[in-house]
Amino acid sequence: MKKKNYFFLPVSVPLFILFLAFPFMALAFLSLLEISPGPLLQQVLGLSVLQSVVLYLTVLMAGIFNVPVHEFKSRRDSPEKTVPYLGSKYTLPVWHGHNTVVSLNLGGCIVALIAAIYLAAGLPVLPIALSIIAVSLGVFLLSKPSRSIGFYVPMHLPALLAVGISAIALYVSGTGLENLARLSIITGVTGTIVGTTVLNIPRLRKIGTSFISVGGLGCFDGIVLNALVSTIIACVIVSLPM
Repeated sequence: MKKKNYFFLPVSVPLFILFLAFPFMALAFLSLLEISPGPLLQQVLGLSVLQSVVLYLTVLMAGIFNVPVHEFKSRRDSPEKTVPYLGSKYTLPVWHGHNTVVSLNLGGCIVALIAAIYLAAGLPVLPIALSIIAVSLGVFLLSKPSRSIGFYVPMHLPALLAVGISAIALYVSGTGLENLARLSIITGVTGTIVGTTVLNIPRLRKIGTSFISVGGLGCFDGIVLNALVSTIIACVIVSLPM
């Protein structure tokens, strides 16, 4: 039996390189504008520049690794079909399914959830809970099945949902928008994982995929993009004159 490979890029090579280079390009751009990113990141994330970059790169590099945690028998069988040929009917082979391996992506699931828990400290519980529920349901409704990776969402959807819903939640609760990046990262990570995987558990057996990466293939790019977009927006908000 062929040994399964649990080490591979969670996104395309060009996109991974772009993600990898982005923080350095952003820091260089801010340097040219003579803007110090330290106070901004400290205010919106509670992290220094070094801590922010190290955490970001850790998520990216750890995203290459997947930790298998469960394996189950796929229920999807192909129906029996016949095809006519030269006046006779021939039965096509029936595919009886196979085992599906469920793994946790080290970067997009494990490290990202640990970071989300850390960022949640000090934020009110109600906006966090309501935002996670809303983003999870939105991602679930917009997720699409794939025979190769399970369920996935287009890269921009988690960012749009997490940033939009988090901004509304902070406004309604009277919490400052400087917390937008923290809440958006929390809801983006948790909501994307719950929406693509947890809420789709009843349907996973029917797809017939052989490998599912929670927080990896199909949603890793959305999680990373959400973190970048929400942090940039929050930095712009806090830097605007009041």
